[in-house]
Amino acid sequence: MNNGNIIKIASIYMGTVIGAGFASGQEIMEFFTKYGLQGFYGVIIAAILFSLIGSIILLKVHKLRITSFEKLLQTTMGARLGQGIKSILFLLLLSGYCIMLAGSGALFQEQFDLPKILGVLSMTIVCFITFVFSISGLALLNTMVVPLLLVGIFAIGSIVTLQNGLTMSNGAGMVFSDMTGNWLTSSLLYVSYNSIGAIAVMSALLPLVKNKRTAVGGGILGGIGLGLMASFLLFPTLVFYTDLQGVEIPMMAIATRLGGNTKLGYGVLLWLAMLTTAVSNGFVFIEGIKDKLGIGQIWTALLFCIAAIPLASFGFKSLVHTLYPLFGYIGIFVVLIMLFQSISYRRE
Repeated sequence: MNNGNIIKIASIYMGTVIGAGFASGQEIMEFFTKYGLQGFYGVIIAAILFSLIGSIILLKVHKLRITSFEKLLQTTMGARLGQGIKSILFLLLLSGYCIMLAGSGALFQEQFDLPKILGVLSMTIVCFITFVFSISGLALLNTMVVPLLLVGIFAIGSIVTLQNGLTMSNGAGMVFSDMTGNWLTSSLLYVSYNSIGAIAVMSALLPLVKNKRTAVGGGILGGIGLGLMASFLLFPTLVFYTDLQGVEIPMMAIATRLGGNTKLGYGVLLWLAMLTTAVSNGFVFIEGIKDKLGIGQIWTALLFCIAAIPLASFGFKSLVHTLYPLFGYIGIFVVLIMLFQSISYRRE
């Protein structure tokens, strides 16, 4: 039973982080590939930090019997500051959900030649069904989808690497980033940027965290899984680095090179990656407002899903460029406070 819960927790953890930016290869290009082979060191550091953060948060959830993101913030930052941060983060979770809906619409239109609204509605329907079953639905969806994402990313990464090696053959003499910063600081920013949503979701996983072993195991397995997937996205983007400059969905461009139905297959994987992030963000938001609304799980989920559809019409690109940096800055603040508090507790 504990092993099953470890897998569920790790799947939810990975599913929350693997959004459109991760699976598309865009985040990997920005935070790791541009540093060349040194980016692999950054991926290793990121995997370690994801494992550490996941384990610490889940242990805190188990020890203090935390049942919601609101309670986690209150125990970490106090009632007043916690309430302020919660209000901002809930707006960001709503925004993150809408970004995935918009991304689904863009994917249907640009890759599948289908109406944008069909992409938005299809994701809305799947999310609503998942929300109805609360944490059981969240766990089931992620344990079904995340293994598919793992296999798909491993397959494409392995094929490209086996065919080309790590010689970066099409980029002889390529110049990697000369921007201020390095692979280490980039890795730290990447983890903080992606942690806030994952922390919010993990704070609601008490029913799955039966003991300390489950907490630590779920955190470590999730971190290792994220590191492995990042590695298998890093290698192919290194191989085709020069050809991917200015490309919005690098992994889709790579999948197209492999021919056959690979492009269509990766399009489906990308949609599933958006789905897991949408479900995670929406789940935390609904859990945080359903008691205050007092209308029950199903009606709260329905109201949330309907209200989010118009917000998704702002467009994928504009939402990402406006809101994602805000995720990063707040993420750094929250993660540092939680880590500092955990170290202080251990000393006491």
